[in-house]
Amino acid sequence: MEFAEQFVGAIPEAASALWELGDGWRTVGVLIGATVLMAVFGFLALRWRDAHGWLSAILGVKAGFIAFWLVFGMVPSGWMFFADGERDLLEGTLLPGPVGPFEDLYEVVRDLVTVGLLGVGLLAFGVAAVWIQRRFPRSLTPEEDQGAPTGGYR
Repeated sequence: MEFAEQFVGAIPEAASALWELGDGWRTVGVLIGATVLMAVFGFLALRWRDAHGWLSAILGVKAGFIAFWLVFGMVPSGWMFFADGERDLLEGTLLPGPVGPFEDLYEVVRDLVTVGLLGVGLLAFGVAAVWIQRRFPRSLTPEEDQGAPTGGYR
């Protein structure tokens, strides 16, 4: 029960340390700005899909790149900097400290959290890719010719 009290008691201090690590409102501004840019690029990609195919594709890729940068760059990097910089606060309260012969259990848990974040990101990008492909199948415009069937590879 003592561990649970320490865990709950350390949450406000950890949140304060995370706020200071991210430079407070600056990080909030960057995240809001990136989200707004993603939304604008995605909206324009949807809006211009039929009239401007290539431009729509470029804007969709830009929206995806911003999401990729956030999910695979900022979040795991921020977690690693936070976990390394606040080890004294986190070890033994929010993350386990050395247990028996496992002296580096803190680092193992820190790295497992990072791998988990990356795995969730990969899964989300995979689901998004499948959803986009099903929602917007490629189709020929009236000016394009299907072409003669080639019979495939032999």
